[in-house]
Amino acid sequence: MKKIEAGIVDWDILKEDLMELSKEELAELVNVWIKNYWTCQSYWMTYVERDFGEEIAGKLDSEVFEQAARVQAYRIKKALNLGDDMQALAFALKHSALQWSPGGFDWEFDLVTDKEIKMHVKKCPMSVFRDEKNLELLPCKQISPPIYTAMAKAINPKMTARCTHAHPDARKEGVNCEWHFFYED
Repeated sequence: MKKIEAGIVDWDILKEDLMELSKEELAELVNVWIKNYWTCQSYWMTYVERDFGEEIAGKLDSEVFEQAARVQAYRIKKALNLGDDMQALAFALKHSALQWSPGGFDWEFDLVTDKEIKMHVKKCPMSVFRDEKNLELLPCKQISPPIYTAMAKAINPKMTARCTHAHPDARKEGVNCEWHFFYED
């Protein structure tokens, strides 16, 4: 790592620094950024819930993440010149902060075809955090569909998402939530 000296810090300087890292170091730095993102989100959500109640916290969380999902998918699509098909959506899901495995997500694709994607999440950082703090799980079945729908629609406006299982549904062994992405008629 080169010595940091006095001077302007802008994207060109940061990009130069990043380009000097090994691929392994760069991948690890991205991993740290995503973990930091989820740590901030977990604490933000907990404090908003503490001060304003679960209903308002859930509403705000859903609104923020709906926009974040849309922006993340759009930026990934644009940066990598992805198409507008299910493979592009699968790539965006796999590489967005919303599903980052080392950030605390344990999930998998159950089905990826030209017409649909099915996935299930075994655990997510928010659920793990809430379980550890003995807090009730968020009603993800109500607050998360707009998030995943926004992400799908950023890839292709004809795509949508449906939650097939999540809290407040009864817990399933090894499944936190299940999702189905498909084209609207």
